[in-house]
Amino acid sequence: MANILFIDTAAPHTHVAVGDADGCLNELKNELPNQQAASLNDMIAQLFAQVPLELKNIDAIAVNAGPGSYTGLRVGLGVAKGLCFALDKPLMLFNKLELLLNRQPQQAMVVLKARTGEGFAIAGNGAQIDLPAQHIFYNDFPFDTYKDYALITDDDAVKAAHSHAADLGSHIMDIALWNSQAQQRWHTQDFDELAYAEPFYLKAAFTTEPKQK
Repeated sequence: MANILFIDTAAPHTHVAVGDADGCLNELKNELPNQQAASLNDMIAQLFAQVPLELKNIDAIAVNAGPGSYTGLRVGLGVAKGLCFALDKPLMLFNKLELLLNRQPQQAMVVLKARTGEGFAIAGNGAQIDLPAQHIFYNDFPFDTYKDYALITDDDAVKAAHSHAADLGSHIMDIALWNSQAQQRWHTQDFDELAYAEPFYLKAAFTTEPKQK
């Protein structure tokens, strides 16, 4: 099995960890919002200063590739790709919705807020995906199709509209579960193409057109 560096900048917090075949060796979290660009490289240095492993001796890098914060995703993946190129290590991208679904103990649907009236959704039971990760408009989405699924969400509008919806709670990834999946991908050499790796935006970034003078 492998020594793997984990990078998560998909939410407002910054989270890094390193794991091996036995589990998580160390993890650091900065829960101050939107500090990814300022803190990520320093956190990685601190992470390896606290374990008997040098950064150059990792075997792969795993990244939470979203959906999530547009800027945060670019920062995390940019640092990961730079390290992969410099150290000649493989890259593994993970979909945040799949990571969140896998931590649910039962058949579930996970919905993350995008903008008002919009979200990112996935449904299934562990490795069985019934609804692939996708962007949805709440008014058009057939929630009744998944009425027998536990509904987990961070969107107050979804909780207000669906009485059985439960709060997602923390966006911080469970490194033990993530490491288990990453170790399996390492074993099968299931890596992403470094040169073409992009975040899982699932929809175009929202921008504002400049006003005409």
